[in-house]
Amino acid sequence: MSNPEDLLVRMQDLCGFMARLSGTPAELLQAPMAKGKWSIQEVVAHIMVYDETFLHSVVLALTEGKEPRVPDPADNQSFNESAAAVGRNMTKEQLIARAIRARRELVDHLRRLPAQAFDAKLEGSGAGDLAELLNDDFVSHDRIHVKQMEEYLDRGLPVVEPPDSGSTG
Repeated sequence: MSNPEDLLVRMQDLCGFMARLSGTPAELLQAPMAKGKWSIQEVVAHIMVYDETFLHSVVLALTEGKEPRVPDPADNQSFNESAAAVGRNMTKEQLIARAIRARRELVDHLRRLPAQAFDAKLEGSGAGDLAELLNDDFVSHDRIHVKQMEEYLDRGLPVVEPPDSGSTG
């Protein structure tokens, strides 16, 4: 397992990727990455809302000496759909700024935790301790989504076929 600072640096790396999305046309960010799949905007919102939720339910609870409440994986589908919907209702600029702010705030608060907090067992997380949870739910999860988004962006704008006008030209 990585040490906490390595994990936090890798978590912070997502901010650079999100900042690069600022130069991407909004239409490309809002289009589904594949038929029946989320758009980049929805994926970024999904990550952002989880960052915000985790900060409040786990990290701030640990900071205040309270019992952390790890988000329930049994409710992932409704949580994810609700999070994606947040992104649909934001401009590209609003979403990117909020997503970067959410990740930076999360990492900043994690950096303030004592080192032993990363070894703390978290009930209901499925992971052994906070460090493992950060690796699984953030670093690895980010890597999966960034790869999906980069592959989509490498393909460029989806081609939309014009409707057939009936003429052969």
